[in-house]
Formats: sequence, structure tokens, C-alpha cells
Amino acid sequence: MSELTAVLAQEGVAVEREQSGARGRCSERLSGPPPPESLNAALKAAFTRARTEHAWQDGPAVTGSGAMTLTKGNWTAVTAFPGEPAQGLPAPVIVSLTCTDGAAATVTPPAGPAAG
Repeated sequence: MSELTAVLAQEGVAVEREQSGARGRCSERLSGPPPPESLNAALKAAFTRARTEHAWQDGPAVTGSGAMTLTKGNWTAVTAFPGEPAQGLPAPVIVSLTCTDGAAATVTPPAGPAAG
């Protein structure tokens, strides 16, 4: 998901793409090392950039607080604001991406001009 990787990087959050190994499913995960101190603000800003610069839309509401979703095409991206990690443990950034239709074998995630 080069668009989401790029907007996160613009906000100082470095993530790497991991594709699902499951056949018949289309899901990916962007994850990275412990983020900057202002992670919540960086995630909000990155999701705002994805909407304004790459035509992502607000996604369905997620039960509970602290989660944001975006959709584009048949993809949904979900991230949750991490709470306070246990003392001495980092809180990684995770953005989960899921395809919303059954054509997983032929679906590719939306790509943008930035490489990710």
C-alpha cells in the first residue's frame, strides 16, 4: 500500500508492507518499530493526508474507541491508537488492510505515485 506507507512516512512513522500468505484472502499489514512520541497525532495526520491527497474515504466505524478506518476501492485500512505499552516494551504501529470482496486472487491494493 504505497499510498499509506508514503503518508505515514511524511508524518515520521516508518512501516513495512507484509502480505498475507493465505490463499483466497487479500489482506496486508503495514507495521513498524516504535513510533515517535506523538504517534496518535501522526496517525491522524497520515489518515487525513490519505483522504485529501489519495482519495481514500472514511471507512466503517469500529466498535470501541481508538480506531480509525479508511476505504478505497475494495480495500479497508484499520489502525488503532496504541495505549500505553508495558514498561520497557515498545508499541509498534500496525495498519491492517483487508480486501472486501471475494476476488482475492485478482485484486491488487490501490497504488499511488509514491513507492513504498
